[in-house]
Amino acid sequence: MQKLQSGFTLIELMIVVAIIGILAAVAIPAYQDYTRRAYISEVLVAASAAKTAVEEYHAANGSWPASNASAGIADATASRGSSIARLDVQASGSVSVISVEVSSKIFSGAHVWLAPQTTTSGSYRWVCSGDNDLTRLLPSNCRN
Repeated sequence: MQKLQSGFTLIELMIVVAIIGILAAVAIPAYQDYTRRAYISEVLVAASAAKTAVEEYHAANGSWPASNASAGIADATASRGSSIARLDVQASGSVSVISVEVSSKIFSGAHVWLAPQTTTSGSYRWVCSGDNDLTRLLPSNCRN
């Protein structure tokens, strides 16, 4: 009597490993973009406190603040989460711009800018933009 062998051949196992490798090569960059988008969302949420401070300053004084101190927010390098390296309120012409330098988790040295606009009803609308490296990671309402 002959004993029958069962199981996978070496070539079948190599094909399965190759398929898993191809799937991983596609999935890893997509996952990295997903996590970077989440960090950008964290940046925008952390900047919302600065947005409120800038709006309150403008409502009380009729002008825009020129710095973090005049807006009443913490120093630019104060801890605001792991996604933000620096947050500055800067005078830019007739308005203030909130400049957020993102941490190396996203792109080292890249910036997101938030600029206020007043509407005819007296409310505020914030326009956001970012460095070219961040354009594809910004939420859809920030992309031009």
